[in-house]
Amino acid sequence: MAATDQCIILSGFADRPRVPLNGEMMHASRAVWTIRHGDPGERHVLHTCHRGEEGCISIRHLYLGDNARNIRDMVAAGRSTHGERNANAVLSGKQAQAIRDAYVPRVVTQRMLAAAYGVSQQTISDIVRGKLWNHGHVVDLGRRKSGE
Repeated sequence: MAATDQCIILSGFADRPRVPLNGEMMHASRAVWTIRHGDPGERHVLHTCHRGEEGCISIRHLYLGDNARNIRDMVAAGRSTHGERNANAVLSGKQAQAIRDAYVPRVVTQRMLAAAYGVSQQTISDIVRGKLWNHGHVVDLGRRKSGE
């Protein structure tokens, strides 16, 4: 069988394919890695093609990484659940922009906006400062120490 750089997709599954190996159900890509290289232990089996969710099991596309790398890959592939894609999101991106536009210190206060949108004053503060709902990215502006 000739080696290929194309994805090998394991189809016929509603979600990411899971298969039994040694009496344990696991993601198909993890099973392929385990058969070829041995148990990866606590490490994640990641995909250079970013098509693991679609069922890619090509050994040439698999590599090991830690949880932080797994999260970076998830974000790079557009699978992170930030903003409106997060099932727990109370506000939409348009509402967050409307909050930024409406906020006027000591005139239209954060407390007023919080009451109007049914969220906490802290959430409004985070939106206004760009810590939340900043074009889909969370930006930590940090806190300034007094005297800075």
